[in-house]
Amino acid sequence: MDGWKDNIFFILIDTLETGNIGASARALKNCGFSKLELVRPRNFPSDEAGWFAHGASDVLSGVKVYPELATALKDKSLVVGTTRRPGKKRGLTIPVREAVERIREFAENNRVALIFGREDRGLKNAETAECSFMIRIPASDDHPSFNLAQAVLIIAYEISLTSFPVKPPPAVIGNEAFLGLFERLKALMNMAGYAPKGIRDEEDAIMADLRRLISRAAITAREARMLHGIISQMEDGLRKKTNENSR
Repeated sequence: MDGWKDNIFFILIDTLETGNIGASARALKNCGFSKLELVRPRNFPSDEAGWFAHGASDVLSGVKVYPELATALKDKSLVVGTTRRPGKKRGLTIPVREAVERIREFAENNRVALIFGREDRGLKNAETAECSFMIRIPASDDHPSFNLAQAVLIIAYEISLTSFPVKPPPAVIGNEAFLGLFERLKALMNMAGYAPKGIRDEEDAIMADLRRLISRAAITAREARMLHGIISQMEDGLRKKTNENSR
């Protein structure tokens, strides 16, 4: 009944304290999840992680460790970031309770990555740019920052509350396929002479926003083939026009 939980991956980036890794494993098992992945942990495996994972050694033993975030996201279809501070450079940010049903629906047929940043600095802007949207845990303005393992527990718990029958959406393309499509779109825009208007050096920010916008559309394999076909026809048309103008 809860097989969808195997499609949700909790990814911790540059974790400083091994106790947080163990406590996160225990939190996931408390809520019925089992997929914990790490990107460049400072020290893992460690005895301390085992102590804090009390009763969840199976989750801890199944942890995958990656050298780069891109490698961890390669087979994921939806990427969701976590943050305590919304901002223009972080894209769409919504409270976790409003996001969990969307996460649950995607997890019926697709792999979902929930990424958590460093204990002291959270996620970098380049990492949030990989996300379709960001989620935050509402908290006191006087002390809005949660301990890493606490954040994992709260989000896992909120998602686990959605254990009810839902109509699954169609499977969407993976992150690698999406990035390939997006790179073709960028190349097409350059070919067409698109240039951001206004602030200098704004192109990267505009393209990051565009990538988030498109990723939220949750493109299926059929839709991806259609878009690739459209891009190919537009490329052919632009080349033909360029050749005619050069005569």
